[in-house]
Order: sequence, then C-alpha cells, then structure tokens
Amino acid sequence: MPADRWEVVWRGATEVDAELTAGQLRAAGIPALVEGSATPYRAAAFPLGGTWLIRVPAEAIEPARALLEEVGEGPNLEAGEGGDLLDANQRATLKAAGFGLAVLGIVTLLLLIREAAG
Repeated sequence: MPADRWEVVWRGATEVDAELTAGQLRAAGIPALVEGSATPYRAAAFPLGGTWLIRVPAEAIEPARALLEEVGEGPNLEAGEGGDLLDANQRATLKAAGFGLAVLGIVTLLLLIREAAG
C-alpha cells in the first residue's frame, strides 16, 4: 500500500465540524486533512450547506475509524473507500436533474420545430 495514499474517513456538512473532528484525530497522533466546499447560496433563510471530508493516511484508517466511533462521530464515518465530494444520493439527484433537463430541451426543440413548420 503506497505511503502517500490518503482515504476518506469522515464526511460532514460544515467546515467547522470537519476541522473540530480533524483536530481530535490530530490530538491522537493521526494525521488528518480537511477538504471540501460550501455552497454559497441560500434557500430562503436556510443555508444549503456543503460537503466536507476528512482524509487520513491509508495505514491509519482503522485507528481513525475506531477513535471517531468512540467520540460519537459514527454517523459521519465514511463506510467504504471513496473520496468523491458527492455521495450516492447526490449523484442520483444530479442524474435525475440532467435527465429532466434533457427532456425539457427535447420538448422545447420539438415545439420550436412545430411552430416553425406551421
């Protein structure tokens, strides 16, 4: 296993949570990197949030998971090897939205052709 390989151990919605959680790992001697993004838009009064990841070296993945489980971060643990900023539900939503936009484009094109022909 390459020494420079980092794996996602935690996924959450805010940078603050990610940094605090990474701090717990670092305090236990486990190197941790935080990466992610926040959505700058708001829906009404509610922020849409973002996705933040914590990566640890591959050889530290099991101790990191054990520590995070112990401190109550179990719901945010990344189950498998991954690393995408989108989870399966977010990818499915984007696929559905893309399909909907494609259908809308085809319908619009057909209506324009119909109007031009008659």
